[in-house]
Amino acid sequence: MRSRRIRGSAAAMVVAGVAFDGCASAWARWRPRVRRTAAIVAARAPVHTYGRSGPEPPTAVHCCSVPTLADVARLAGVGVGTASRAISGKGYVDPVTRDRVLVAARELGYRRNAAARALRERRSRAVGLLVPDLSNEFYTSAAEVLQAELDAAGFQLVVALTGADPADERHAWETMLDRQVDGVVHVPVDPAAPLPDGPPIVQLNRRSRRVSVPAIVSDDITGVRELTEQVLAAGHRDIVAIAGPPRLSTTRDRVEGYRRAVRKAGLGEPADVGRTGPDRARLISADLTTGGGRDAMHRLAADPPTAVVALSSRLLLGALKACAELGIPIPDELSVVGLGDPEWFAIWRPSITTFAPPLAEMGREAGKAILAAISADGAAERPARPHVLRLPGRLQLRESIQPPG
Repeated sequence: MRSRRIRGSAAAMVVAGVAFDGCASAWARWRPRVRRTAAIVAARAPVHTYGRSGPEPPTAVHCCSVPTLADVARLAGVGVGTASRAISGKGYVDPVTRDRVLVAARELGYRRNAAARALRERRSRAVGLLVPDLSNEFYTSAAEVLQAELDAAGFQLVVALTGADPADERHAWETMLDRQVDGVVHVPVDPAAPLPDGPPIVQLNRRSRRVSVPAIVSDDITGVRELTEQVLAAGHRDIVAIAGPPRLSTTRDRVEGYRRAVRKAGLGEPADVGRTGPDRARLISADLTTGGGRDAMHRLAADPPTAVVALSSRLLLGALKACAELGIPIPDELSVVGLGDPEWFAIWRPSITTFAPPLAEMGREAGKAILAAISADGAAERPARPHVLRLPGRLQLRESIQPPG
């Protein structure tokens, strides 16, 4: 009954790795004929002793049986314990012996039984990833590296999409808890929502409020400050930042970087779009979507700036669409810069100057952090103050900034 419930919830998830839900039923169907075949093979097979002075192992004969660790050990001429250590990488095995075991495993098509291992270790060998969507390069790039880190440690990555709805986020949490994952990498949708008790949690890109869990984030404060300084250095004194919802930690960090740059340049505290005057820094909030960026740019059409700092790649794409609709040439009449670095930034004309967060490194560090938390059973007591690891990104200086006309 439980396996049926897990499979039902898995319909809402993307499983990166090997799913074992159907193994038990498949084995039940094959077991009688496998035993008969194995008995025939065992009765007819000659006995060989493999060692330093023995003959070379023969090429494996494949049949319908499922190869076991004992089969690998027999073919490699070692004990089962040695074969287990060689395949798992735990414990010392002579390099020559390890190579022989791995060759035997490949020839037999042996795969470790994840279900049995999970029962033995009382772990699911799965880590959850809760992300808003997979169409955003932020999450696809980080998830790819995260999966590689987990795969190397023998864990699956189970992905649940939360969208932008707190109700969907709560449902995703329920799914992960039902799946009994060993840990969760979490991109918060609702920063004020409490986190559930249970497995260790590491947050990625965004941070929840008043929650003491580790977080791996980009140093957006420094990155946006330096990006805005590039705009100011070109002579712009009338600039607007288009930002996402203020409730998100990423928005707060990016706006703080923008504030630091414009205050240092003598433009004062950024105000809303109604500010007038020759020297002004303005700030406008929008939905974190292409449509949000487009709408924000149309709101600025009656009193346009000379430069726009779009604080996400989607906001920038929306702003560019609006400029095309309004007939505003870039960068002749309007300089633009963005955040993130999807491939189209480099091939757009003019190519886009941007701050590129270290997405791959963020995914790698998130993988290391959640594996460390799982090993330490770190969910039992969370620290009073969360550890936030801020990773530096890089500026990509291209063609979208020009001195004001």
